[in-house]
Amino acid sequence: MAGKKVPTIASIGIVFLLLFLGSAFASDKLFIVANQASIQLAKEFITTMNNESIPLAIVMDQFEKVKKEKYIIVLGGAKGPGSADEFIRQVLTPEEQKSGNQPGGKVFIKENVFNQGQVIIVFAGPDEASAADARKNGRKTWWPYIAKWFEVDTSSPMVY
Repeated sequence: MAGKKVPTIASIGIVFLLLFLGSAFASDKLFIVANQASIQLAKEFITTMNNESIPLAIVMDQFEKVKKEKYIIVLGGAKGPGSADEFIRQVLTPEEQKSGNQPGGKVFIKENVFNQGQVIIVFAGPDEASAADARKNGRKTWWPYIAKWFEVDTSSPMVY
């Protein structure tokens, strides 16, 4: 009788392990759409997200593939080859693009752009430095979204 209990217990353990692993891999990720220059300016931001255990996926090309994702951040900046400009044009209205193309940049929170329940945060500016300024100066606007999405403890102050 004891011989039959071991395989049964092992089977139950494997099922629970698979369920746990399945739920761990099913969690949402924060997709960051960027070019190399904006990633360099966002090192501290990315480190902070990692320190908060926020699962990240950085996309530096093939932006069309992230359109269906639930949570997206766009680190905007310069236009031209390698930029996220084409993606930004699909997310922001022409008026928003114009207002975001100012020194100091601007933060935009867009919902349900490509899918229901989707939220896209765009840090826009005429160049990567201005978009980075928008990210740094607009923290009170965008941080509550990320904290809610990934259940981040906001009781202690953060560097970023």
